[in-house]
Amino acid sequence: MNGTTDPVSAETDSSRLVRRTTTWFILLFWIAQFTMLTILRHLNLGEEEKLAYLLPRLCVTAVGVGVSFAIADRLRRLAGRTMTRKLVTAFACALIGCLVHSAANLAAFQLFAPTESSAAFTLGLYLAALLQWFWAYAALTALLLAVTSSLELSDRERRIADLQRVAHTAQLRALRYQLNPHFMFNTLNSIAALISRREAETAEAMVENLADFLRAGLSLDPHEDIPLDREIELQSLYLAIETLRFPDRLRVEIDVPAEVRGALVPSLVTQPLVENVVRHAVAISIEPVVLGIAARRDGDRLHISVRNSAPAGTRGSAGGTGVGLANVADRLHARFDRDCTFRAEAQADGGFLVAIELPWSTAS
Repeated sequence: MNGTTDPVSAETDSSRLVRRTTTWFILLFWIAQFTMLTILRHLNLGEEEKLAYLLPRLCVTAVGVGVSFAIADRLRRLAGRTMTRKLVTAFACALIGCLVHSAANLAAFQLFAPTESSAAFTLGLYLAALLQWFWAYAALTALLLAVTSSLELSDRERRIADLQRVAHTAQLRALRYQLNPHFMFNTLNSIAALISRREAETAEAMVENLADFLRAGLSLDPHEDIPLDREIELQSLYLAIETLRFPDRLRVEIDVPAEVRGALVPSLVTQPLVENVVRHAVAISIEPVVLGIAARRDGDRLHISVRNSAPAGTRGSAGGTGVGLANVADRLHARFDRDCTFRAEAQADGGFLVAIELPWSTAS
């Protein structure tokens, strides 16, 4: 599905990133440790002693690498746990690691350099080495914990962003699809009325226009923007239907210059505004009502307006609940946050105006 992330794939990529990062971190840490100890021994010991200590040092370093990977794996399993538990586990891992490392260090040197090791061994030196390795493992474990926690936080933020994007898309779809029932109800009622009056040709034309409008509208993704030219084309299909319903009462004026027709707008954003004019002005008037759609560019902003002249007559009240206008406003704010304005107001001459201001953008 376009615009979404496969959760299994994302989790796998995140796990791979954690493993790859900790692997390189552990290897670099122990390479640095081995290199530093070798340089110190080179400065303090004779040539024969340097060679005698090199092999056991390699073995002990390999043990350190293995213990570090075990610690890293244990820390990864703490994902989602409290920081207190992580710190306690990290301390325990550092303590166990230094004990295992010290034991391996003693065993390796007794095996490969027994004479030199026995001569150099004292309880005080062993305890000092034990303390040294504890601090080394404590530092390593703390850094591993910081790395895994940082990657865990980044992964959580990414998943939250994905969930917010999914929720945002669902909200836009819900708002978009709330706009259609009134139109469908009115159109089907009109078709039924035409059939009952045996106006077959007009009913057939309305059905064809309805099919064209629905085919065009349902092919659009409500999460994507479309060129304003396409939006006007869709509204022309809609108005063709309403013109058949009100041939003597609906006059349409469209003032959208060619230079702004390439601007991107949310799909069918003006449809409920146009529908409101038909329902609350044209339907109750006995005189023609002018419905005007206009657009212009002002710097980096696009201005769109839908207006109607005052209805005249007493065909009954068609006062609405404001759901259509509220849905458009909610949809715009969901799409652009605060980078848009929506204004709906009655005019001094009895007409009504809805003005929208959006960021200017084009497909290019």
